Amino acid sequence: MAGVSNMVETSNRASVLLVGVVCAVVAVVAVGLGLLPQAQVRAGEPFPDAAAALESAGVRSSYLYCLDRASGDYVFTFTLPLSNAGVRTVASGGDEIWFTESDVDRIGRLVYTATTDYVYTPYTLTTGSEPLELTLSDGQVWFTAPGGDYIGRLDPATSTVEQYQVVAGSAPADLDVASDGAVWFTLPGVDAIGRLVITSTVDYAVTTYTTALLDGGRPYGIAVSGSDVVYVAQTANDRVSVFTPPNEWVHIQGTGLLGIPDDPYDLVIDGLGRVWGTERAGNRVSRFDFGTYPLISTNNVLPVGSLPTAIDADGDNHVWFTQSGAGQIGRLTPSVPPERNYFPLPCPGLIPTGISVDGQGAVWVVASQPRRIYVPTVLKSRES
Repeated sequence: MAGVSNMVETSNRASVLLVGVVCAVVAVVAVGLGLLPQAQVRAGEPFPDAAAALESAGVRSSYLYCLDRASGDYVFTFTLPLSNAGVRTVASGGDEIWFTESDVDRIGRLVYTATTDYVYTPYTLTTGSEPLELTLSDGQVWFTAPGGDYIGRLDPATSTVEQYQVVAGSAPADLDVASDGAVWFTLPGVDAIGRLVITSTVDYAVTTYTTALLDGGRPYGIAVSGSDVVYVAQTANDRVSVFTPPNEWVHIQGTGLLGIPDDPYDLVIDGLGRVWGTERAGNRVSRFDFGTYPLISTNNVLPVGSLPTAIDADGDNHVWFTQSGAGQIGRLTPSVPPERNYFPLPCPGLIPTGISVDGQGAVWVVASQPRRIYVPTVLKSRES
């Protein structure tokens, strides 16, 4: 189905944070404590006493796991120093693993060499930022901050964090970087998607796009193809959409009682250009084909009610995903017939929320003990 696109563009200037200094470039905002990065934790070193105090108070722990693709075994576990970190997502690039610590307003980096050789460094953001999703591009770390309504960019070389404000109350969620360097992101708070373009060292432009079939959709997952076509998962509308700038929309939506797709959440594009997504309520990992007749190829996963959430694809075009309701991750091999494999996390009762496959045969997963999981509320009714 095609739709009419509404577009709103704004131009702004970036807010910048430097380590221990305030950058007076143009419009400058002091971010958080103004001190980045924080103290490092190296392999074999004890965690700060504050972490032990939180543990004794019953605060939940967060973990970073590494699974070896070849053996299917978990070969590394890192427990975050702050037990209430609330990790949400993870992205791997070479020997650097990046993840969001939403509950403590931090971005974490683990430089990993071996199971006994690694360095962890946290970067503090503005209080209330609640960083959610992140992605790596050209040596920069891009992330969404729904609590602060901004897109952030962290430069690891300088420890500089720049803020790019978006629509107030829009709660930016997922993001991806296009081949032209533009950053695309979902705005579930206002049922729209956005595009960020950096126009100079201090200026930027944010353009928002929406259409009638996005109303009430609470878009979350987003993925951009090599030809800069944008794919969007509408969690509340049971719809996956494709947007070709500047104004062309096509939608795959649920069909009556089948509810296909059913609560689509995260999206990824594999090396063959195929679009894959998780369906939380549908308990499926599905392939979405947008041709003359849009089609869905569904793959049910086990157990029932496992809540597939985050998704990624490896170099062999296997699809990896977290199952937040089952404490495990899964792998889908798109063969004929499809093959499914499951890998329970080492510690039972955890909620995996982020997954990333690197080019060196490792699958990185972040998970937390049950407390609260930052997943946008799906506002839709279901008939019993």
